[in-house]
Amino acid sequence: MSDINIREPSPNDETEFLVAMQRSQSLHHPWVKAPLTSQEYKDYLQRYSQDNQKSFLVCNQNNIAGVFNISEIVRGLFQNAYLGFYGVADYTGQSYMSAGLKLVLRRLFEEMKLHRLEANIQPENSRSINLIKSNGFRKEGYSPRYLKINGEWRDHERWAITYEDWLEMQK
Repeated sequence: MSDINIREPSPNDETEFLVAMQRSQSLHHPWVKAPLTSQEYKDYLQRYSQDNQKSFLVCNQNNIAGVFNISEIVRGLFQNAYLGFYGVADYTGQSYMSAGLKLVLRRLFEEMKLHRLEANIQPENSRSINLIKSNGFRKEGYSPRYLKINGEWRDHERWAITYEDWLEMQK
């Protein structure tokens, strides 16, 4: 998919981002809570402008097709971060998120020199599990009541990929 790219979000993306997330609420619920208001978008930009956070918009030409958030980037001996993501309803089932994830992994492993990326996903969220599984992540475990999403503590499966796993996928 050569028309897919990733880029960091900016204040200029606010209107398109919020419209896309509002249209995608049924796709996201109960898995994730994306920013839906102007203030939530400003808070999102503020959070992901910190040194230990990154966010990437997956774009089809100039249209937002999904979001990948990299949080809690730890350097030193660990070189690890956490991955969160959500798609836009208009683009589901068209491989945009898979193409975007490949670009994100390349950026994280080659440019940012991370060694490991972990994704925590609710066990019933088969679409997200299929996405990361097909991109080289392996299941590492299960965490009961791991994250509070939409007011409820939810169980999650832990999935991860290392630089070496990713290199193997490139062959």
